[in-house]
Amino acid sequence: MDAAGIILCGGQSSRMGRDKAWLPWCGQPMIAHVVSILRPIVDEVVVVASEALELPPLEARVIRDREPALGPLAGIREGLEQIRAGFAFVTGTDAPFLSPAFVTALLSYGCAAAPEVDGHVQTLAAVYPRNALDQIGAMLAEQRARPLRLLEELGYRKVSAEELPDPQSVRGFNTPDEYLKAVRESEGRATAMLEFQGRARMAVGRSEIEVPIGTLGDVLAPFQASIGILAGDFVAKPFSISLNGHGLARSAAIPVGPGERICVLDAAAGR
Repeated sequence: MDAAGIILCGGQSSRMGRDKAWLPWCGQPMIAHVVSILRPIVDEVVVVASEALELPPLEARVIRDREPALGPLAGIREGLEQIRAGFAFVTGTDAPFLSPAFVTALLSYGCAAAPEVDGHVQTLAAVYPRNALDQIGAMLAEQRARPLRLLEELGYRKVSAEELPDPQSVRGFNTPDEYLKAVRESEGRATAMLEFQGRARMAVGRSEIEVPIGTLGDVLAPFQASIGILAGDFVAKPFSISLNGHGLARSAAIPVGPGERICVLDAAAGR
């Protein structure tokens, strides 16, 4: 099949509170999961990411979005510039239920195509032709940066959900609750690991505890009475929370997914 896959992961993830690309899904980061779906069914996979976003090793070519503030249409341009194929299936990184059959069906039309699900055209689960690059450049220059407008100008094929296999492929998530709901549906009673250091370890009486997934606040709440780790919607200032050994978390609203390791450190840690 003369086709490529393009994955956009340059968004701010402001409602999620952490990068969607790193959310655990099926034992790997979300971005790696989406790459693994596309890799066997297309000739090439390109990931378009913001300059600041660190990514895990991927079986894909990673390029950096030159103008992330322009939104997904600019990301589509970046991806189309990098491919050799005539068409590309474009998806966001939050596509946990994406199926090969869904992607193959859309690509089979051999033209710009997008599904319509529940009355909404899914522009980030759609096929775009490489020869639309000049058109995209003109639209961005004119500040017409909506992917749907591009599809309309291309005379795209609108495909109803009933015509496609696995229409749930378009389902993603934007909030912690949506992500956690999807994980529980897929994996059942998933768990994460809490590690305590310093005074927190002494107060809890254990260095590690397996806990159900949830928001960071949910995960830490059982230990609030003994160590006072939360201050409203945030981690209390004497404490630091390390997420999987890199990066510090302050918001209690962020989601903690399956297999993640949350390390609680305090002022006494390491003394």
